[in-house]
Amino acid sequence: MIRAAASLIRPGVSLAVGLSALAGWILASAGEHPAPAAGLAVFAGTFALSAAVSVLNQIQERHLDALMERTRSRPLASGRMAAGQGLGVFGLLLALAAACLWPAFGPGSLAVIFVVLGLYNGLYTYLKPVTGWAMIPGAACGALPPWIGWLAGGGAAPAPEAVYLFALYFVWQMPHFWMLAEANAEDYAAAGFPVPATSFSGFSRRAIPRLWALALAVLGGMAPLFGLLAGPGHAYALATICPAYAALAVFARARVLRLASDGFLAAVVALAVAERLAG
Repeated sequence: MIRAAASLIRPGVSLAVGLSALAGWILASAGEHPAPAAGLAVFAGTFALSAAVSVLNQIQERHLDALMERTRSRPLASGRMAAGQGLGVFGLLLALAAACLWPAFGPGSLAVIFVVLGLYNGLYTYLKPVTGWAMIPGAACGALPPWIGWLAGGGAAPAPEAVYLFALYFVWQMPHFWMLAEANAEDYAAAGFPVPATSFSGFSRRAIPRLWALALAVLGGMAPLFGLLAGPGHAYALATICPAYAALAVFARARVLRLASDGFLAAVVALAVAERLAG
C-alpha cells in the first residue's frame, strides 16, 4: 500500500513543482530576511498539492491509463489499489497542502487549491480526450507554482517578475509536452487521446515544437527587461546559453531538445535565484 501510494504522487514531477514554487518565493522575499521555515512550508505545500492533483488525475483516468503501455502498471490502472483508497491518499495530501500554505495565504490557500484543481483536474483532464490543445490549460496550471511562491513570499501579483515567471514556465511546457505526446503517440492513440500525429502534417509536427522552443529562447533572453539577471555576470551567462539553446531548437533531435528545454529553464531560474540571493 505504501509503495503504491508513493508511485501515485509522481515524486519527480512533484519535486520539480515544489522547487519552482520555492524559486518564486526566494525571488520575492530575498533581501527581506525571511524565515527559512516559511520557504520550506511553501515547498512542502506545493509538493503536496502537485501530488494530490496527480493522484486525482489517476483516479479520473484509471480506465484510460489501463489501455496505455507506459501507464497500465500504475496502481489504480492495474487494480492494485482501489479508487476509494486513492481518494483517501488524495484527501490526506490536499489537507497537508492546505496546512502548509495556510501561514502564507490564510483562507486564500483554499482559493489557490481550487484554481489548481479546476485547471488541471477540471479543464485539462476533461479536454484531454477531446482536443490536443488541452495542453493550454495544463500548461497554465503548470505555470502557477512559481507565481504561487512569489505571492507567498510577499511579492505583488502584477509585478513584472511574477508575470515573467508565469510566461516562462507556460512557454516552456508547450514544446516539452508536445514532444512528449509525439514520443508516445501510439500509446495516446490507443487510449483515444488526440495527438499531433493525427492532427498535423509531418512538417508541422516537427516545426511547431521548435517554434515554441525558439520562443522560449527569446523569452529567456528577455529576463533583464523584467528585473531579473540584470547584473553583468548573470547577463553574460544568459547571453551565452540563449543562443546555444536556440541552435538546439533548430537542429537537435526531439528527445535532445526536450531535455535541453528542461535544462534551459532550470538554468535561467537558477541564475535568477542566485543573483537575487547574492544581491
